[in-house]
Amino acid sequence: MNAQLATADRLSQWPPGIYPGVPAEAYHRRELGVVNKGALDRLARTPAHYRAWVNGADEPDTPALVFGRALHALVLEPDMFAREWAQQPQFGDLRTKAGKAARDAWQTAHAGVGVLSLDDWTKLHAMREAVMAHPVAGKLFTGGTPEATAVWIDRRTGLVCKARFDQWRDDLVLIGDLKSTEDAGPAAFARSIARYRYHVQDAHYCAGAAALGFPGVRFVFVAVEKTAPYAVAVHMLDVESSSRGEELLAREMDTLTDCLRTDTLPGYPAQVNTIALPNWAFSD
Repeated sequence: MNAQLATADRLSQWPPGIYPGVPAEAYHRRELGVVNKGALDRLARTPAHYRAWVNGADEPDTPALVFGRALHALVLEPDMFAREWAQQPQFGDLRTKAGKAARDAWQTAHAGVGVLSLDDWTKLHAMREAVMAHPVAGKLFTGGTPEATAVWIDRRTGLVCKARFDQWRDDLVLIGDLKSTEDAGPAAFARSIARYRYHVQDAHYCAGAAALGFPGVRFVFVAVEKTAPYAVAVHMLDVESSSRGEELLAREMDTLTDCLRTDTLPGYPAQVNTIALPNWAFSD
C-alpha cells in the first residue's frame, strides 16, 4: 500500500482502486456518505439507524462475530492469524495463587491478541482444512489477493463506495467470499443469503469491480459448516436473485443520495400502521 495513502485519515480521500494490505480498522472507519455493506444494511432499516451507526452506535462484539473474524484470518491470512490470535490454555485451579499467577502471566504476554477457546481453535482449524481440501474452494483461496480493499465512485449517484473482498482474483475476474454457516446446503444457504442480504453484498461488490475496470466479475460464496464434518459448498446467485440484489442496492443508494441532498436522515414514517401477524402465528 502506498505510504501516503496509509497515512490518509479516511478512505474517501483515496483515489479509486483496489488496495492490498489496508488495516481492518482503516477500512471499517465509518464516514457519512461513504457506502459499504454495513451502511446499506442500516439504510435498509431507516436512515436514522444509518446515522446512529455512522455516529458510533455501540454494536455488541458477539461470539459469532469473533469466530467469523478468526476464520477469515486463518483461511485468508494465516500469517496474520498466527500473530494476532491465540488459544487460551488451561491454567489449573484459579482458586489458587499459582493458577491465578499463570493466568495473569499469560494474559499479559498476549495483550491485544484475540483469544480463542480450545473448542473454537479446534473447529476453526478443521474448517480451514475442509475449505482448502475442497477442489473448488481450495483453488479459489490459493492465489490472488486476500482482504483487498476497493474504493470507487458510483457513476450514477456520485457517492464514494468501498468494499473489502475476501479473495480478489483479478486473473479470474472473480471475488471469493467466505461464510461460516450452520447449513451450507443450497436451500438453507439461500435462506441465509436472504436473511443477511448477501445478494446486496454481491451486487455492491460487483458494481465496485465493474467501476474499477473489471466488468462481468463473478461473486462466489464459499460456505463452510461450523460442525463436523465441516462440509463446504460453493454457490453463485442466479440471474433473478442477482437482479434483486441490484434493485435493493440502487434503492438504498438513492435513499442516501436524497438524505444527503436534503440534510435529513429520518426514522420510521410518522403515521399509524395497520399490521398483520405473520402466517405462522395463525397455525396451532
